[in-house]
Amino acid sequence: MAIATLQHGDNVSVFKGPSALASALAAADEEGGDVITLSQGTFTAATITKPVSIYGAGFETDNSKGTLLTTISGNLTVGRDDNTTVANVHLEGFYLNGQLNVGGAYGTGPLDHLRVVKVKATSMYAQSTSLYTSFDQCVIWGSFDCDRAGGASGTYDFYFSNCFMRRGTFRFYKMESSSIVLDHCLINAYHNTNSTTGAAFDGSHTNILTLTNSVYIKANGSASRYDWPTGSNIQNCISDLNVTGFENCYQVAISDIFKNGENGTVYSDGTYSPERTFELTQPDTWRGNDGTEIGIRGGNGWSKVPSTPVVKSLSVTPSGTNLNVTYDAVVR
Repeated sequence: MAIATLQHGDNVSVFKGPSALASALAAADEEGGDVITLSQGTFTAATITKPVSIYGAGFETDNSKGTLLTTISGNLTVGRDDNTTVANVHLEGFYLNGQLNVGGAYGTGPLDHLRVVKVKATSMYAQSTSLYTSFDQCVIWGSFDCDRAGGASGTYDFYFSNCFMRRGTFRFYKMESSSIVLDHCLINAYHNTNSTTGAAFDGSHTNILTLTNSVYIKANGSASRYDWPTGSNIQNCISDLNVTGFENCYQVAISDIFKNGENGTVYSDGTYSPERTFELTQPDTWRGNDGTEIGIRGGNGWSKVPSTPVVKSLSVTPSGTNLNVTYDAVVR
């Protein structure tokens, strides 16, 4: 059974069933500081309008790492539908099989300091101003759209570290004052555009995107839109594209970037699979100016294990009409 545990100071409330996440969010304190822990299982998505921290058991089951699968089903929205800023939301350790809406309604639901860690999301959509938004060790499975047609212009500050970003789309529509940094990421065949029409990123939004210490793969994309995004800051990268003119970048055939997996599995592309470690064939050579290995294994490193507490021992003793519960838990 899906179980959501809400901790407010020393008080703990437990909610059960698919709607447990929504119930826990409704009961959470408006002032912030509450922690919601989700068990393995499937929860119905809800809208997060309060400064809470949500921890799941993992975005995929991995017995060797001790992670279980927590699924949030549907579109998960962080932000309000008015001009009230939602600050200090922390999301970690779950699989979202819908869209992550970063911000409330168009231009009226600003965010401040949203942190997303070890989350796998089907797609993302930035729909209101977002300051100091960070993603660490995440898997972004589909497109990343920033303010599509019909939305108001806004400022978007996004920092991606050690993330796997599957083939999809960056849309830089109405983002003149924004900043997107991808550091120690693996970007697989991204389609970079600066408009809703799908036109190639032409540099009119210069310096929005900074790409560093990352592996950028054109893969099976043949159109120019899959090439390097014009006008961006690019350094310390590995790619199968032409790297002429970029600082400390390496042009390498896709089949030569990653080491083969266990049992001789050949990784000839940049696709994601649960068993992949994304180990480089030349980790000691392909390093950034800061001395760290290029790719998702450098920098903060790559791990699927969330910081959800693990219960090591648990005992329950009846005492009249009460149950005395004793447990020992550690944070991973």
